[in-house]
Amino acid sequence: MFKENFIVNIKRAREEKSYTQQYVADVLDISRTNVTKYENGTLEPSIEIIGRMAELYNVSTDWLFGIKKSN
Repeated sequence: MFKENFIVNIKRAREEKSYTQQYVADVLDISRTNVTKYENGTLEPSIEIIGRMAELYNVSTDWLFGIKKSN
């Protein structure tokens, strides 16, 4: 569940910011190929990259993973 949410949400976040995969790759200092692989689920990013993605997209890591907060 979390992996599927993550795949959908990182692409959604990138597109909502109108960022290209190349732009994301440049900012995160990774290859564009890796961004593509993260978005199609064939490669999992490191914790460091996940945190940097959250900062870049101005979202929480909980949001990236689709974690719903309960009261």
